[in-house]
Amino acid sequence: MNIGGEAVIEGVMMRSQHYYAVSVRRKNKKIVTITGNINSAGEKYKFWKWPLLRGLLAMWESMTLGYKALNFSAQIYEEDYDNNKSAKDKKEADKKNGHGVEMTFSILIAVVLFVALFILVPFYLNKLIALKFKAMATNRYYFNTGMVFFKLVIFFLYVWAISLMEDVKRLFQYHGAEHKTIFAYENNKKLTYDNIKVYSTRHPRCGTAFLVITLIISLVIFILLLPANLLPWQRILVEIPLIIPIVGISYEALKYSAKYQDNFFIKILIAPGLAFQHLTTKEPDKSQIEVAVKSFTTVMTLEKKFKPKKQG
Repeated sequence: MNIGGEAVIEGVMMRSQHYYAVSVRRKNKKIVTITGNINSAGEKYKFWKWPLLRGLLAMWESMTLGYKALNFSAQIYEEDYDNNKSAKDKKEADKKNGHGVEMTFSILIAVVLFVALFILVPFYLNKLIALKFKAMATNRYYFNTGMVFFKLVIFFLYVWAISLMEDVKRLFQYHGAEHKTIFAYENNKKLTYDNIKVYSTRHPRCGTAFLVITLIISLVIFILLLPANLLPWQRILVEIPLIIPIVGISYEALKYSAKYQDNFFIKILIAPGLAFQHLTTKEPDKSQIEVAVKSFTTVMTLEKKFKPKKQG
């Protein structure tokens, strides 16, 4: 059974096929956990399990579940550390604003930042280079390679910058705890600290690896489909729809690479993603691994009790 996860504020979210669990370490050192059903659209509408389409569904459901998990951990953090805001005040604010509105606003901001940082900035950097290197302006191979290269550099610099923050360092430690725990499970080890600590913090099915694979796939698609002489608004209108096939193909590549990760050529494919995890994961301490194990065992207990609904 594939188990995935995500680091949250002072905690870890783990998900199985049908359930998720989020465990968070409170200021008083106790671990609090919430659980819920996945209710994937793929269970109701079988076409979402088709190759390429399942990648889009997985990305959307991961985003919405990740937001829910992060929001829970943020509420716990506020309750423990924000002395100026009571739990009652937060509940009233939630009723007033609504999580749906908040999530929609967050998505809109994310889209604007994505367009600005990962389309417009690389586009104009390419144009600057084209002032000296004329072929950059007309050759689709050069231009699109430049676009993907600058996207990778921007992404790297962003992750590196936030990794210097203490709160983010702890988040990356929980990320490492999540990976180590999943590795121990996948190797049929009992989930004790001594068994878990020996494993790597870098996992081939990580979302970071997925992003790097996405950039590689996008390079191929851009070279095949996008000319170098597009205007900025044309580039935006074309690139955004191309996210759909890029994500679908990248998801299939990630699943395949996880299944055949010992293959020589697959190792080459996943190497950049694993290398990038040197930034996005850090060695966890014993208490952080304990949180990851709590989340993992909770979701596995639920999964073992799962009974599929009878058809008809």
